[in-house]
Amino acid sequence: MVKPPVEDDMYREPVYTIGHAAEKLGVAVPTLRMYEQAGLILPHKTPTKRRLYSRHDIDYLKIIIDLIRNQGLNMEGIRRILALTPCWKIINCPMEIREKCPSYTRGSIPCWLMTENPCGKTKDQCKTCEVYLSCPKILQEPINMVKTCE
Repeated sequence: MVKPPVEDDMYREPVYTIGHAAEKLGVAVPTLRMYEQAGLILPHKTPTKRRLYSRHDIDYLKIIIDLIRNQGLNMEGIRRILALTPCWKIINCPMEIREKCPSYTRGSIPCWLMTENPCGKTKDQCKTCEVYLSCPKILQEPINMVKTCE
C-alpha cells in the first residue's frame, strides 16, 4: 500500500514530464496516455498541452498499476469503482444539484468525466477537488467509500 507523504504544496506541484513519470513508474508513455484517456488520471497540462505530473499523481498511478498488474482489475473496473465515489457527500452538494447530476443518479462515470458538471467545476478545478484527490485512498481502501456514504 502506498502511503503518501505529509501533504505539502510540493506534493501536488506538477513537475514531472510524462517521460520522467513513465520512467519512475516503469511503464511506457502510451500507457500513461491510455490511463488519462480512460479518465483515471487528470495530469496538469501546460498552455502548450505538455503533460506534467505531481508526486501525488505518481503515487496515485502506482496504485492504479498495482490494481492492474497484481490485483486483476482492468481500467474499466477501476473507473467503475471511482464512479461509485459519493462526490455529493464529500463536497456536500445540495439535493437540487444532486437530482440533476448523473454521478448521483446513475453512478456510471466519475464526476470529473462528465461533460456538464452540475457542481459547476471546470476540468482544471476537478484536478484539485477533494473528490478527485481522494481517489488513491478510495482505491486502496474501498471501505472508506462505504463509510463516507453513512
